[in-house]
Amino acid sequence: MEKIILSPPFSNIYPNLKGTTKITGTYTAEQRRGLWRVLTTLRRTENGWLNNVGLRNPGIHKAKNKENIISISSLKEGDWNYIIDVLSDFDKIKGIEFNISCPNANVSMINPEILEQANSIFDNVIIKVPHIISEDNLYKISDLGESIVHISNTFKTEHGALSGKYLICKNLKSIYNLKSKKPQQKIIGGGGIYDLDILKEYESAGADYFSISTLLINPFKTYKLIKEFYEQ
Repeated sequence: MEKIILSPPFSNIYPNLKGTTKITGTYTAEQRRGLWRVLTTLRRTENGWLNNVGLRNPGIHKAKNKENIISISSLKEGDWNYIIDVLSDFDKIKGIEFNISCPNANVSMINPEILEQANSIFDNVIIKVPHIISEDNLYKISDLGESIVHISNTFKTEHGALSGKYLICKNLKSIYNLKSKKPQQKIIGGGGIYDLDILKEYESAGADYFSISTLLINPFKTYKLIKEFYEQ
C-alpha cells in the first residue's frame, strides 16, 4: 500500500495515480440510493465542505475487481459476512476498508470474528473510525485484531457530513494518543490535508499513511501535493 491514499467519495471518479493507493466505495450489501449525488450536495463552509451523500452506491455486486481497496459498510445484521463472501472471489483488490463511521447513515460495528475472517482473505484491512471518538473506544477498536486504523471520517452536523480543515485538530490528537499507547499500530491520517505542511503535521503526530479526499476536487493541487511529497 502506498503512503498516499485517495479516499471516497471523490476517489471514485479519479484514475489510479502513481505513488497512491485508491479506496473506492463505500459499498453496502444492496443498492442504496442514499440522499444525493456528491457534486449536487457539496457545499463549502468556513471550516471545510458539507455533503449529504448517505452511502449512495449500486451495491457490492457492482464493485469492480481492480487493484484498489474497497470500502464497505454494513446496515443490518449479516451484511459484513455477505459482503466479505462476495469480495473473497475478487483476485485483484488490494484490501478492504470497514467504514463504521458514515455520519449520514446508521452503520454497524465490527467484531473480532469479522476482522479475523477479513485478515485471512485480504492483504490490507482498514477500519475507518468516526471523527468524534473517545480514547477508550479508539483503543478498543485497535484491540479488535490486526488492522490499519483510519482516523477519521467526516464530522456529523445537522446540515450534513463536514470534511476539511475542521477535522485536523481532533484527528491529530487521536493519532498521537493512539500511537503513544500502541506504537506498532499502523494509522492512516486524513482530514483537511490540502498541502504538504498539513500532511507533515499528520506525520509528526504519528500517521503512517495519509488520506486525501476533499483535495481531489482540485486535480492541480492534488498532483502538486503528491509530487512534493515524493520529492521532499
